[in-house]
Amino acid sequence: MESRKLRAERREHRGGGWFSRLAWAYLAAVLLVWGLGEWIGERTVPTLLLAYAPPALLLALWPLLALGAVLRPAARLPTLLAALAGLGYAGFTWHPAHQPRAADTVLLTYNLARGGQGSAGTLAAQIRAENADIVTLQETNGLRTGFTDNLLRALPGYQVAQAGGGGELLTLSRFPILGQREIQLPGTTRRFLVTALDTPSGPLNVVNVHFSTVMVSGVLRGQVGPTRDRRQKQLEILQRETAGLERVVVAGDFNTPPRGRVYRALTRNLVNAWDAAGRGTGYSFPAPAPVLRIDHVFVRGLVPVQAQVLPAGGSDHRGLRVRVRAP
Repeated sequence: MESRKLRAERREHRGGGWFSRLAWAYLAAVLLVWGLGEWIGERTVPTLLLAYAPPALLLALWPLLALGAVLRPAARLPTLLAALAGLGYAGFTWHPAHQPRAADTVLLTYNLARGGQGSAGTLAAQIRAENADIVTLQETNGLRTGFTDNLLRALPGYQVAQAGGGGELLTLSRFPILGQREIQLPGTTRRFLVTALDTPSGPLNVVNVHFSTVMVSGVLRGQVGPTRDRRQKQLEILQRETAGLERVVVAGDFNTPPRGRVYRALTRNLVNAWDAAGRGTGYSFPAPAPVLRIDHVFVRGLVPVQAQVLPAGGSDHRGLRVRVRAP
């Protein structure tokens, strides 16, 4: 008769085989989706949708894989590889903590959704609580009359640079503002706002951006070409305007997850603060249950030492707070 031990080993082998096949299939799916979204991205409708799809769609099986890695030793290698690939696709990072220094500069970027989900006073209280030295705000052209004026009155102590006829972009600074200029973007009413600051560690340029949105409904109607071309022009303008700046912060709502051709181009000459100093996924949108990281802080000539996503507040985005220091 077959021994109990042998029957148990056969059951383990069958279970391990099933988990192994699942893990290898999951790993292949993650790498395929990741690769198509990363390297083809905005070129075609299917790959654009893959690039912008919430990673949670592929992470649903991750708990099962993690459990399988523990309970099925025979399938441990493929399940561990699959689980690690899932975390990588999700954008998970975990950098060591750095002790704050008095000379550090604190940056905050926050899309306020035109005040449609919170009052100027509520949003100003959130911003004050972060005690940031530099704040880049998008969609500050409030839905209600007087939103921007009320917001600024509730934020004393900051010098203000403003872009857009209705104040769509605001950059606030506790450091002296040496100058500002707007960059009109083709095919849209949006602008970039470049502000020159005099900081204790030297001159610093801050570029406040709000890239055009990739609307899935428009993409499905065959509008991928105009959307792609508009965003590509915005990327080229940003690269041209920042190419000669030794110390620069580029912050705002990029409407771009950390994958795809646009994001890859941004990271060629700039450092993403979350990639360098974040902990977790950095998801900032939508605020109640974030599944995408589309708000970013990029730097050159500065070292990010901390990055954190703020709790949900009066917007459909969550704020991103970054601490940087001079090298």
